[in-house]
Amino acid sequence: MRAKFTGFGVAAGLGTVALLAGLATFAGGGTASADPDTTTAVSSGPAVWTQATATGRPSDYSSSLERCANGADHPLSGANPVLSEPLTTQFSSNVGLSEHVTFSGSQWYGNWNFVFTNTSSQTLSTDCAVLVFRAPSGSDDHSYSATQAYGHPQQDYLEVPRGDGTSFYVARLGFHDVTLAERQIAPGQSFTYTFGGVPSPAISNDRIRDSLRFTADLDLKANEALIEHYGTARLTN
Repeated sequence: MRAKFTGFGVAAGLGTVALLAGLATFAGGGTASADPDTTTAVSSGPAVWTQATATGRPSDYSSSLERCANGADHPLSGANPVLSEPLTTQFSSNVGLSEHVTFSGSQWYGNWNFVFTNTSSQTLSTDCAVLVFRAPSGSDDHSYSATQAYGHPQQDYLEVPRGDGTSFYVARLGFHDVTLAERQIAPGQSFTYTFGGVPSPAISNDRIRDSLRFTADLDLKANEALIEHYGTARLTN
């Protein structure tokens, strides 16, 4: 069963999207967005990259295919290190992606979508990828979807409030009990990370978009060092 993650670790359906956005332009200077609830797309990441291919069978939890099927909480004893890091103001990725943000809802509640498209000529595995971004505080709903088959998404997740109406969010995507193909995004195909919450005037859609750091797992190490660094918790599915 395909699941939708919430802040309480429960599942049910998929959401859609946005926050108030001003005029947005492509990185390097493109045309402004005509839709205030949809930003223009920005791109990042190398055109050519290498990603190790996981081996094993679905439900073989000792194999690299299922390396992110299970997870653990990683509580930190002090202040979260993300609070002392410079703000990310330009979308970054270690693989070739474009990204835009959309929003649907009202001033009281809405859903934001990060929409990613694989801009390379290589198939991308999103298994164990980590997203770090800034958005309105208090998100209570977060999920993954794709334009091609996917299955049984898991998630390691953390919200770190900044005290200004915004929070940092850290999420590691993980899958279980499905084939390798259901964890992959072909060239030109898209995948979406959705979160819901109450809009805040403290941050616009453009700034949400530009705050995103995407780290694909290229070496089958599951980005474990990254989620331990930030102290994520494992959500149930």
